[in-house]
Amino acid sequence: MRSASATKEKPAHRPAGAVVELERSWVAFLLLYLGLGATIALVWTRITDFRTLPSWHMQMLDGTAPAPNQYRLLTPYLAEAIRTVLPDQSVYTAYLVLRGAVTGVALFVFDRYLRTWVTSSAAVAGSFFLAAIIPFTFFRVVQESDPINLLVFVLAFWALALGRDLLLIPLVLLGTLNRETVAMIPALYLVIRWGREQPLRLAWRTAALGASWAAVYGGLLLHYGRRGYYCDVVMLPQNLASLSPTVFLLLMFGAVWVLAYMARRDAPEMLRRALWLVPPFLVLHYVVAMVNEVRLFLPLAPILIPLAWWTLFPNDRVALAGARRG
Repeated sequence: MRSASATKEKPAHRPAGAVVELERSWVAFLLLYLGLGATIALVWTRITDFRTLPSWHMQMLDGTAPAPNQYRLLTPYLAEAIRTVLPDQSVYTAYLVLRGAVTGVALFVFDRYLRTWVTSSAAVAGSFFLAAIIPFTFFRVVQESDPINLLVFVLAFWALALGRDLLLIPLVLLGTLNRETVAMIPALYLVIRWGREQPLRLAWRTAALGASWAAVYGGLLLHYGRRGYYCDVVMLPQNLASLSPTVFLLLMFGAVWVLAYMARRDAPEMLRRALWLVPPFLVLHYVVAMVNEVRLFLPLAPILIPLAWWTLFPNDRVALAGARRG
């Protein structure tokens, strides 16, 4: 009869068949979400003002676009790289391919992130919920940084959930080239790790994240200079002039707003702490953005949807009660 110690010392190996099945599952889900991303991108072509896309694209590449567009370079340069390898060299097709691929990958990563908190079936439901929301955030004005911005935020939340905090630095460096909103990530790290990380490590990592954002955005400002904005800088009067912007915002996530708030007491600590940033995020956008452009609030999905799912599916909660740190 084997001793208990011998049993413990024997390394656990995943059966070869299980590994193959797991790999097939990843591939199958990735293809599924890429298909959803392609469908969502086709819906986008029916809503956005396609006539202005080529001129917007060339302004960005020529460095003649107004603020804040000119400081959001990543998407147009990626689209230009795609355009050069397309048979028809079409700028329309390039943006369609880019939006479809990035949206699909973002949905796939969101599924993997949700599995930190809930079972696989609930995670798929959460990703499908996000996929259903995205087409309703489209706006006629050409603003093409949204898909990559969503992907960066989902990756940042997943990195925090896995305790891979240093991955936030390249995400901030790259994400700031796409949109300045990633300035939220240093604040997110500080709030989530406060009191749970060594003070010195917390301080230097927060400083490194803030410096990464400042270096990239400051470099863009130095290179292109200060530009006039294509809209008013302070939008608070317009946002409060009627109820419609607030109604659009409430309808975007619907009951998820309430369900997420209901989970504030017993949800994993990382999600509860992240929820603290939602009010200042909303206030900031009421002041400097057009709230009826609800696409701006997609970065809140990695906070609100898992919290709402914690309330909706108590039997699908996983054992992990908080994020792993590292």
